[in-house]
Amino acid sequence: MTSAPAITARGIVLNCTASSREEAVQLCGQALLECGAIEQPYIPAMWERELLMSSYIGEATAIPHGTDASRKYVNFAQLVFLRFKSEVDWEGDSVKLAIGIASANNDHVDTLGVIAEILMDEKRKNILFSTDDPHEIIELVQKAFSK
Repeated sequence: MTSAPAITARGIVLNCTASSREEAVQLCGQALLECGAIEQPYIPAMWERELLMSSYIGEATAIPHGTDASRKYVNFAQLVFLRFKSEVDWEGDSVKLAIGIASANNDHVDTLGVIAEILMDEKRKNILFSTDDPHEIIELVQKAFSK
């Protein structure tokens, strides 16, 4: 398995608000930027990618990320977690959790697999959707990548 992307408390927002899918994607991009993982041009590429194909993956979760061409704006692999106070409409689906991904290569495919494994495990999924402790999310994700 590939190495785990960075995940820090700075990139975890547990009481977020977004009025639209576009705003939610923008907030994910801004969080990645604030973590230093990306350059600013990656953010509009995340929305461009979203318009090509929805990042909704089920389980009230979306995984916004940039286009292949935008990988040149990624400084290092990073995940950010935004959990919304109220569900965000995602083309007819309801999203409570957006996991923004920055990846400069195809490692994001393995990252998506790990996220899917977490979401299929009811106990770990409940932690993502209910904990008030960012460090609990960090530990959960780091353990998932160490398997």
